[in-house]
This record gives sequence, C-alpha cells and structure tokens, in this order.
Amino acid sequence: MCWGSGTVAATCNTAPVSEPAVAQGQTSGSRQHDAAKERRKKIKPKNERTPAAAAVTSSRNITRASVSKRSDEGYYAELVIMDSGLPLRNPQDLQMTGSSGSQVSDGSHILFENFGLPFEGTVRFKSPNKMNTVIYERVISFKINEAGRWVVRVDI
Repeated sequence: MCWGSGTVAATCNTAPVSEPAVAQGQTSGSRQHDAAKERRKKIKPKNERTPAAAAVTSSRNITRASVSKRSDEGYYAELVIMDSGLPLRNPQDLQMTGSSGSQVSDGSHILFENFGLPFEGTVRFKSPNKMNTVIYERVISFKINEAGRWVVRVDI
C-alpha cells in the first residue's frame, strides 16, 4: 500500500503491521529482561544482609516458638512456655544457658537479664506429651541482636 501527496515522493510500506509487531515484541521482551535484572540486584549477598533483631535458631520437640519485642528498654528475655494454651510455670529439669548475663527462674518467671549483645540462649526442660504417657526433653535456642525487653514464647 502506498500513499503520499502529488509532488512529494510516495512512501511505500509493504508490511506495516508486521514491523511494529516485531518491534513491540522485542521491546516487551527486553523490558521483562530489564525487570528481572533489577529484581536480582535487590537481593543482597549474605555478608551484606543485616541480621534479624531476634530469632529462634533451633528447637526440638517444640510445636511453635517465637521471639517478640515488648519494649526498647533494658536487656531482658522472658521465657513463656505454653502447654495447651495454659502457661507452664515449673517445668521439670529446667536448664538455662546464656552467652552472658544472669538467669532467673522462680515460680512465676523464667528469664535472662542484664545480658550483652549479641545474646544466645538455650533452654532445656522436660514435659509430658498431651496424654501424659511419655516425657520428652524439649530444647529451644534463640539469638537476640538488639537491646530491649523480649518474650520468647514456646508452645509444646
């Protein structure tokens, strides 16, 4: 198909539809490729990632465990052990080990206090299963990298 005006040379294009389609296909493909490159750039290498403020590093015979921050003041980590939705106040054979600070275990609280950062804590205790037929040794390890009042919740 050709078009044009009287004295100006006519412009002819034999495939007006196929050229833009090919160019558009190449453009969207290169845009997708560029977007994929940008997504890859956002992922930092392991040595540049900032560590989490606190995390559970390992657990054994534990249903669920979490570490949450209650306030920014102090250096406390309280352990709350929940058994079927009720707090377990006096676990059997409780052993608490921390990288620094002191451990307190009385009838109402189980906590680490006045620790240095980064803090790594491990708690071992024994408790029966739901039917009270077998006693399991339960272990949780956690790490805290920021100051504050922390609660380590353990569901057994």
